[in-house]
Amino acid sequence: MIRPALLSLLLALSLGAQGAPTAPPSLREAVERFDAAQAQVQTLQCPFTLTLRRALLKTPSVTKGTLYLQGSDFVHFAFQPPEDLILHLTPKALISYSPEAKAGELMKIGIIKNANRKFLGLGQKLSYLSEYFQIRLVEAKDPAGTWLLAMTPRTLSMRKRMQALDLWVDKETWLPRQVQWVERSGDSWLVELGPLRVNQPLPPAVTGFKLPEGIPLRSDFSFFATRKK
Repeated sequence: MIRPALLSLLLALSLGAQGAPTAPPSLREAVERFDAAQAQVQTLQCPFTLTLRRALLKTPSVTKGTLYLQGSDFVHFAFQPPEDLILHLTPKALISYSPEAKAGELMKIGIIKNANRKFLGLGQKLSYLSEYFQIRLVEAKDPAGTWLLAMTPRTLSMRKRMQALDLWVDKETWLPRQVQWVERSGDSWLVELGPLRVNQPLPPAVTGFKLPEGIPLRSDFSFFATRKK
């Protein structure tokens, strides 16, 4: 699921000498370029900033941390304190772990059950996502130097869960810069990626991540549930 997604899943060709916008490539060309760039990424590491906006709350929450990707195996979010959270996302399960609270959550993903939770954007090929989303490509104003791939769900099951999946792709590298999920409720999660370290060894604690034995484990994934804090 997660070849940046999370991430593949993401983002930026440059402006002309006089600042005139470059004509966007065709959608087919964009898909081919993005998928080719994703295919070259075996591992990825970068800082991230997550901005969470709740439809019923005025003030967004902002957290930071480090994101790790290993091919199509997983995306791993290690949050900085004071956030007590690790997310480990694979094609078959979404794992949430709070080291200080010594508690975890595990949401298994089947062919049908929770299948829409596979679409976190990071690491997914656009040719695959296009089967489930209608995709528009436009030049983004912010961040500069990116194309925006704006995706809306095609299927009824996906529309019941999501409004949109937006992916900002670097014009030069065709790798992710930002990804945003917008739920049907209006809640949104925007992940901004810092400088990418590509195809470098990842920490053993990340590649060998497992939930500790004996901790309370809920069959849930509350990262996408309404949180009041």
